[in-house]
Amino acid sequence: MAYNPTTVANYFIEKYSKTGDLTPMKIIKLTYIAYGWYLALTDKKERLIDENPIAWDFGPVFPSLYYSIKQYKKEKITEKIPNTTKNEKIKSEDEKFLDRIWELYGRFDGIYLSALTHIEGTPWNKVYRKDSNAVISDDDIYEHYKTKLKPIS
Repeated sequence: MAYNPTTVANYFIEKYSKTGDLTPMKIIKLTYIAYGWYLALTDKKERLIDENPIAWDFGPVFPSLYYSIKQYKKEKITEKIPNTTKNEKIKSEDEKFLDRIWELYGRFDGIYLSALTHIEGTPWNKVYRKDSNAVISDDDIYEHYKTKLKPIS
């Protein structure tokens, strides 16, 4: 089941706002990283989020999520953000997946997570052009995260 990006962001906020500095940038990047890993782990059969990520100056962004939290600027977000499209319940297996994403990436700040998405060869890097608002394709995201699953030989 694909969720609204705000639903995924609110899961991180509800569960981890007391233990982690959840700035808008960090929430946006965690949501994108979760999206990428979900595509790879489901072999692109399922999407975690029902919106396409867009290549903006500071990396991949789900626009509806950005506009929901932009008023926080660089401040820490401690309460759920309004989800204007729908209120969804995340399935328990998806909660476990999101908890694993937090275990792997939650200790990093938004700037570091943003830098991860800007590395040469990332899906964002392939399509980003200033002011283009290019959609980052599921194919590129899938390939990027799928290669991270391959064992090193």
